[in-house]
Amino acid sequence: MNWENLKYLLAFYRTGSLSGAANRLSVDATTVSRRLGALQSEIGAQLIEKSANGSLELTAAGLTAVSHIETVETSLDRLTSELTGARLAEEGIVRISSVPVVNTKILMPQMKRFAEQHPGIELHLASEVRNVSLTRRETDMAIRLGRPQDGGYNVTVKRIAVLEHAAYGPAGVTTPDLPWIMYHENMSFLPQARWMAEHLKSDSDRISSVRPSDLEGVIEAVASGLGRSVIPIKIAETDQRLKRLPDPKPDLLREVWLMQHSDQAGLARMLAVSRWIEEIFSH
Repeated sequence: MNWENLKYLLAFYRTGSLSGAANRLSVDATTVSRRLGALQSEIGAQLIEKSANGSLELTAAGLTAVSHIETVETSLDRLTSELTGARLAEEGIVRISSVPVVNTKILMPQMKRFAEQHPGIELHLASEVRNVSLTRRETDMAIRLGRPQDGGYNVTVKRIAVLEHAAYGPAGVTTPDLPWIMYHENMSFLPQARWMAEHLKSDSDRISSVRPSDLEGVIEAVASGLGRSVIPIKIAETDQRLKRLPDPKPDLLREVWLMQHSDQAGLARMLAVSRWIEEIFSH
């Protein structure tokens, strides 16, 4: 069986489309389709079929094949690590996925220090508003603001911090009754959005006409003087344009979780990065 063709099936599974697999493997979609056709002919089973909505998806046989391919891939990765010394060497690429505000406000300011201490490790930061899949190997590590609901037996999950929140206004503005900047309805699931919706109901609580759709937008709105809002302290304290207000004091917490592949957790580069992330969130 041609291992190269198996890699194409794996890429299709992890990206969900022919074009996605093509981008990941740096080929065109026609090549992906041809390779998958060759694999199906070689195996003698249909691995991909067209769904009711017209998109391509794996059949039951395809999912079974992917499961076995991933097992082989993991074994080969482990063998490579052992033979090349990668398990002990602090070198290589580590892909980290998180929401944009964590990457820009928390990780990025600490990157220079990490690069100086670990020159052989290359960090790839992916800012994602969606939860990327570790099972599909879309990332090496993921930082989640909330208890993960996915992962499985082959993913290591650890709570590394709990974020406290406070009310913030623009620095240099003394007006006590600034309007509250609420979140767009698409982000109403956020703890701070729920808290404001539940507690800011009196006539004296003026509401801003601006409703950003993410935390970065809220921070920029507050910094520009449009109003005040509830922001995680760990994130707000990195921005000198914001000023912490004495009241109200939101009684809400948000957990921070670090996820990574169990079979990679013992690699020197992964240990170095996970320790770095935990240290950042512990201060």
